Amino acid sequence: MGYKENSTSNEQIEEMIDSLIDYSYSLIDCKGSYLILDKIQLNREDNLVTLGKNILEFQSKDIIDLLEKQDKVALLTVTIGDSLEAKVKELFNQGEFTKATILDAIASVTAEEVANELNAIIAKESIAKGLPHLTMRFSPGYGDLKLDIQPKILELLDGDKLGIATTTSNILLPEKSITAIIGLGKVENSYRVRCDFHCASCEFDNCVYN
Repeated sequence: MGYKENSTSNEQIEEMIDSLIDYSYSLIDCKGSYLILDKIQLNREDNLVTLGKNILEFQSKDIIDLLEKQDKVALLTVTIGDSLEAKVKELFNQGEFTKATILDAIASVTAEEVANELNAIIAKESIAKGLPHLTMRFSPGYGDLKLDIQPKILELLDGDKLGIATTTSNILLPEKSITAIIGLGKVENSYRVRCDFHCASCEFDNCVYN
């Protein structure tokens, strides 16, 4: 984070970051849930993915690649609540842009860390089931996985009980929330979604980077 002469110094910024991290603890309300499904059906001809006993069906070539040779699949969702998000907006409205930006970054990192913690719990259960390999955590908005799957995932995971919902355009609320799909298997699948970030010529209109 750069600064101009006579503006906030690096030392002051570091002190502000430490202070805001401590402050953020009082505003974070971490919640999450997950579901492991036994059945995976992949139809490459139609790019059709069917999970469980037909409880979740959607089209995605990327998810077909992700779940190839996987034995089970986990769905997860996490949130850190809306209090921290509300404080960020309040600071922006007050013109406290540096504080707001730092606090927003703290919120984003926290949400990812909560997802990592739940990921670790899923991994432990997966290993106990004899499935030592987990794929990457793949969220709607990555690659060709459309955002319209988010309400369906939340319904399966009782997202309403966690205080997680979606907008009419399928964006998660609170904003610092995550949904994701993870493959569990005996065989490692190191598939990663690829993006060259040529956004101007990209035909995918649901990407999180747009």
